Amino acid sequence: MQKRNYKRVEKNPDGTFSYQVLDIDSYDIFEEPLEIVVTDINFLPQMGDVLDVLGYVPDTKYFFHQCKDIISVPEKHINNKGQGKFAFQAYFHNFPDSVLSINNNALVVLVLHPQGTNANGKREYNVVGYIHVNRMDVYHEGQRYDAYYYNMLRVSERVENNKKIYRRKKIFTLMFSIMHSIVGVEENIAFTYGAMGKENQAINEALELNTKLYEKHYEKWAFSNNTHINKVFGNKDAFKKCINITNDKEKLKAFYQKLRQQKEHYAFYHIKSEEEFLSTLEKICAYSKSSAVYMVPDANGNMDAVCFAINWGEYFAFQLENPQGLFKALAKLKLTDNILYPIMITGSPENVDTLLRGIASHYNKTYKCKVTNLNSYAGDPYQKTKKSILNDDYLFLIICNDVEKLNAMKERSKGTDGNVKLFIDIPLL
Repeated sequence: MQKRNYKRVEKNPDGTFSYQVLDIDSYDIFEEPLEIVVTDINFLPQMGDVLDVLGYVPDTKYFFHQCKDIISVPEKHINNKGQGKFAFQAYFHNFPDSVLSINNNALVVLVLHPQGTNANGKREYNVVGYIHVNRMDVYHEGQRYDAYYYNMLRVSERVENNKKIYRRKKIFTLMFSIMHSIVGVEENIAFTYGAMGKENQAINEALELNTKLYEKHYEKWAFSNNTHINKVFGNKDAFKKCINITNDKEKLKAFYQKLRQQKEHYAFYHIKSEEEFLSTLEKICAYSKSSAVYMVPDANGNMDAVCFAINWGEYFAFQLENPQGLFKALAKLKLTDNILYPIMITGSPENVDTLLRGIASHYNKTYKCKVTNLNSYAGDPYQKTKKSILNDDYLFLIICNDVEKLNAMKERSKGTDGNVKLFIDIPLL
């Protein structure tokens, strides 16, 4: 174990930035000093000013250039023994605007490796690690609790002298130490969770080390990411029954109430208000012009099946690496550039089937979205429609301060089928 610290950067009322230093313990084995920065995601467009306060190159474009390299680092779903189905890379368009259109209530954790100073005396750096820590509220027995969702966990693949200088240095354990500290600073009992490929050894090892170090409870829950080829999955006749309600505020309010009625008992239901729900839809649709809300009415013309269809192709290009099994064929067909990702799905299974097949056909034809991704889990009422022979095993990781409350929340989330239901969707970026 070694002693490190991080700088928690905040904006002052006069628009300048300042920071406080917090000490942490880490099991990482990197031999040199590291600069760790935690700040609000909304400050990404001003990262030059943030880094200037810390003595680093005050150039936001330089920072974004560094970030693009690390954000596109492959996410591993294959372990060191070759088990698993693929790794993937996501190449983000218009960073950070694309990210900020989805979520402006997150912290960004940066791990920098200081380099030499430039002519102006400012220190250059390599970005070693990058994470979003999304902040959410969850409720139990009328009380609000802090919840944090880890996303975009990335560690640099930088190579010098034919060696990866940051990999296998347990940088992930350092990043988990930072996030445990962030949670520990808060007064409210916190729940922390995220998603990872089942075979991601680096994160699994980091979890084992850090939960012991910080004496936290953690567990894993399986779910499946299903990939459908829209030319096969889609149905153009089904789309004739789909109605675009993106600009109908009253119907969007009805969508929220329907979603809440079906899923608010889920353990980590986090859409706490109609205003937050409408704001999320508005922000994403303002950036992604092809993302939209669609519904299928029942026999009486009333809203039944409804979902938010997101065109991931407007956010990033997705590329499979080292695919195994059936995913080899998918990679050869090069169908993953534009992905349709329907979320907040609610309604009767019959009409949800019509809805998902209808929008799959529409997005394939109109926006060249060749595949649809649908996450499923034990007890999912739409599992029959979502199920695909092209699937990848994922795990939710859950870390908490209070096991009794977590177990009570899980018990509350059980439906009549007896299955625990944790999340309505994987939270967005």
